[in-house]
Amino acid sequence: MEDQKLRQYIRNFILELKDEDEDLEETTVTGDADGYGTPNAFSTKEDEEKKKKKLTKSTGYPNVVKESIDEKDIKLIKQIIRDVIGDVYRDIWLKRNTWK
Repeated sequence: MEDQKLRQYIRNFILELKDEDEDLEETTVTGDADGYGTPNAFSTKEDEEKKKKKLTKSTGYPNVVKESIDEKDIKLIKQIIRDVIGDVYRDIWLKRNTWK
């Protein structure tokens, strides 16, 4: 008996919500505007140069170091990823075979 009352209550509640949604004609939500939340969205090259100069003055280092990845590093990273994925596939294969 309680189950039927609960179902009826839920149905009535959903119908009320549905009726309220029909009254709503237009809603504008701008809280999630991609791209504008980044601090450097509209910066220019001059702004970036000023930041680099400010950064070098504040830290005391003579210049900003640009790190790069060599071809040797890329090969090593690919090999590590390949090994890890291979281990995952092997573990999955072993687990599936033990389930049978």
